Amino acid sequence: MKKYLLLYVFVPILLICTCVSAPGREESQYDQWHYTYTILLDPERPSDSPQFDIALSLLYMKYPADKAEYLSELLYSTGNFDVYKDRIIDEQRKKYRSSLFDTAAQPVGKDLASYNWRYAEAVNIKSSGRQGIVIERDYDVYSGGAHGMSTKRYYVLDMDEHKQLKITDFFPDYQGEKRLRDIIYFELGKYSKLESGQKLSQGIFFSDEPELSFNFFVSNKGLGLHWAPYQIAPYAHGSIEIIVPWQVIRPLLLNEGIELLTKFGIYLFV
Repeated sequence: MKKYLLLYVFVPILLICTCVSAPGREESQYDQWHYTYTILLDPERPSDSPQFDIALSLLYMKYPADKAEYLSELLYSTGNFDVYKDRIIDEQRKKYRSSLFDTAAQPVGKDLASYNWRYAEAVNIKSSGRQGIVIERDYDVYSGGAHGMSTKRYYVLDMDEHKQLKITDFFPDYQGEKRLRDIIYFELGKYSKLESGQKLSQGIFFSDEPELSFNFFVSNKGLGLHWAPYQIAPYAHGSIEIIVPWQVIRPLLLNEGIELLTKFGIYLFV
């Protein structure tokens, strides 16, 4: 079997900048930058070569300057998109190379698909208020094997204080409060279409008392909680996301937490 010559090349496909505005924050200005790159395993046969596709859709805050600097440092550890983009491409290229370094035979037939990798990252505004925004960061990765992996991360940000809020900023005892756990488990039961009184393990979940998620967001409807695939249920069920209504958990919130919600345009006593 003919051996592969492990050569790698970056092929720039697309570079687009489009302007978007964050709802409810007219004083703030944002751009969305899109980058797409393809790394060919065999550049000499581009039509037949396996390839690694990388797609980035990155949120960039242009104004006000102090908030823009904070957001860029938090999300990308740099204010320069080229630096972040190049770092991601270099990291993924090295991962691709190290994984295939010991491959002695040319992939053929059904094996070819496992060499077609992908990495996609998208950063967007999920919601915004007078002084706070919720950022949603999505990853979709395939690096061989039976399936890829999609994950999501939320950032709940107090932009006036330049602070990423934690769920403990809203609840005095998030993990230890039994009433809160019972409410969240009730919503998980509804998600799994369980009847009243059925245990969570009788549905899609691994256990009757899954760990609570610290990956959260706030919305007008309630507290959003997100679990990645495999975290509390089998991969086939994908990510698990529920919204716990504010009217149900309002008595359990800190007064300071209720005040923080107003920064996102959420008023529980109106």
